[in-house]
Amino acid sequence: MDSSGLGAVGPYELLLQLATGGMAEVFIARRARPSGAGATGAAAEAAGTAGAGTVAAEAAGAAGADPGREPLVALKRIRADLRYESGYAAMLFDEAGIASRVVSPSFVPILDYGLDDAGAPYIVMELVVGVTLKHLTRPPEVLDVGDALDLIAQSADGLHAAHEARDSSGELLQVIHRDISPSNILVGVDGRASICDLGLAYALRRTTRTKTGTVKGKLSYLSPEQAHGRPLDRRSDVFSLGVVTWEAVAGRRLFIGSSMLSILHAVLEREVPPLSREREGVGEAVTAAVARALERDRDARWPTAADFAQELRAAAEREGHAPSRGRVGARVDATLPEPLKPLASSYAPGGPLVTPEIVAALRSMHAAGVVGEGDSSGMLAPRRPTSGHRPVRKM
Repeated sequence: MDSSGLGAVGPYELLLQLATGGMAEVFIARRARPSGAGATGAAAEAAGTAGAGTVAAEAAGAAGADPGREPLVALKRIRADLRYESGYAAMLFDEAGIASRVVSPSFVPILDYGLDDAGAPYIVMELVVGVTLKHLTRPPEVLDVGDALDLIAQSADGLHAAHEARDSSGELLQVIHRDISPSNILVGVDGRASICDLGLAYALRRTTRTKTGTVKGKLSYLSPEQAHGRPLDRRSDVFSLGVVTWEAVAGRRLFIGSSMLSILHAVLEREVPPLSREREGVGEAVTAAVARALERDRDARWPTAADFAQELRAAAEREGHAPSRGRVGARVDATLPEPLKPLASSYAPGGPLVTPEIVAALRSMHAAGVVGEGDSSGMLAPRRPTSGHRPVRKM
C-alpha cells in the first residue's frame, strides 16, 4: 500500500487530518484493507459497547472488493494522549452504538466502528463536504431567512430521528443529544444540513453515565433544565435548537456573558427579544414558532422536534421566506477549508468517491503540512466568506 504517511486504522488508510477536538481527532480516510482486517463492530461489542454491532458488521461486509468505487469517509479516533483510557473508549463506542440506530438523511450516519491493530477504538462516518452552521453564520455574515429556517427544519428532522431511535427489540432508546449547537450541525455543498456528534448524548442503553447534577453541553445552548442539572427529555434539545434558530435568523448570539455564572443566568432569566424586532421581514408566524421552542417551561414548548420543524416550514411559507439549497451550497463552497476543496466537485449522497486524483491531492496536502484547525465541534475552521449582508434590526 502506498502510504500517505499517516498510516492505517483498522482496514482504513488515513489520507489527511481533518480536525482535532477536545477528545478526538478526525481524518479523511479510505478503506484500504479487506473488511476482515482489524477489529470491527463485533469486536467493539466484545469490548463493552452497547448497540449496533450488526449494523457495523453489515457496513464492513458491504465494502466491496473494488475500493476505488467506495466513498471517502471520516474516521474519528480518540486523541493519542487519551487513546488507551477505558472511559474514553467506552464513550466512543457508545456514540457509535447510539448513532448507528439513527436513520435520517439529516443525521450523519455511522458506517463502521471497531478497534485498530493496537486495540485503540475508532468510528467511521459519512464524510460531509461542508462546514458547520457555526462557521456559516459568523458575524457579520447572515443567512437569508428562508435558508436559515430550512437548515434548522432539516436539523430538527435529524434530531427527531435520534429521539425516535430504537434498539433491535423495538424499544425506544430515549436518546437526548444534550449538545445541540451550531458546531454540531453540518451543512454540505449540496445545501443539506445534518445533525452530528452524539458524544454527549444520553440513551437508555448507554454504558457510560453522567453523574447526577453534572452539566453537559455548551453553556450558551443549555436548556433551563440542563442549567439546573435536572432530569431531561427530548424537549431539552428542542430548546437548544430554538436558541440556534434565533441566532441563525437574528445574526447574533442570544445568551452571552463574561463568566459561566453570567451565561447560566442569561439562559435562566434573560428576556428573549422577539425575532420580528431583530430582523426585518420576519413576521409573527416565524417569531411565534421560535418563541415557543424557547419557552422556559418545557410543558409549553413544542413537544417534539418534528412539530418544531413542521411549524417552521409552515411559518416560512406563510411569510414568503423561500429557501434555496443551491444558494446555501454556493455559500458553503465559498467557505470550504483547504482539505475539502478537492472533494467538492465529486460530492454526492454517501460521500465523495475515491479516485486516484483525489487521493493524490489529499496526500500532496498532507506532505505540504496542511492540517485542519480544530474547534469544539471537531470540524475545520474555513476561510471567511467574501460576501454577505448584515441583519437589519427594527428600531
